[in-house]
Amino acid sequence: MRFSPDDVVFRVQLNLERVRTAEDALRTWLPLVGELRPLSMTFEVADPAGLRRGFLADLLLVHRLPEEGVPAGGCALDRLLAAVDALVRRLGLDPADFVADEDGSGGVLTVGDAGGGSPHGARLVLALTGADPLNPEGDEMDYADTGEDLP
Repeated sequence: MRFSPDDVVFRVQLNLERVRTAEDALRTWLPLVGELRPLSMTFEVADPAGLRRGFLADLLLVHRLPEEGVPAGGCALDRLLAAVDALVRRLGLDPADFVADEDGSGGVLTVGDAGGGSPHGARLVLALTGADPLNPEGDEMDYADTGEDLP
C-alpha cells in the first residue's frame, strides 16, 4: 500500500489482558475504532503460550501531517510530533514518551508492562511519515505459504 509523503502512518497495538470474552474486548474498543476510523484492524485472542494475555488488536491509521498547531517555521519533526500528540493523548498515554528517530520522520512509543493507564490497553504506537512502520518499503508482504489450499 502506498502513502503520500504528507501522511503519518500509525500502527497502534492494543492488549486487553483482563477481558474474558471477545465481545467484551470489542465493546471496549468499538468507540475508539469508531472515532479513529482505522484503515484496517486485526483482532485476535492472545496465544496462551505467548507473553500477552486476553485479546489483541492492531490498528493501521493514516493522518495528514498537520499544518495547524505547529510553530512557525516548524520542521518535519514538529509536524510529526503534532500528529503524534493528538493520537497518543486520545489513547490515554503521555506524548512525552514518544521517541522520534534521528531524521524526525518516525518514531515509537512503548508502554511498559504496567499498562501506562491506557483504558484501551495501548501497548505500542509506531509512526512513520509516508509509509507503514511495519512495511516501510511499501512492497506486498511475502508469505512463505504457497496458497495451494485456496480455490
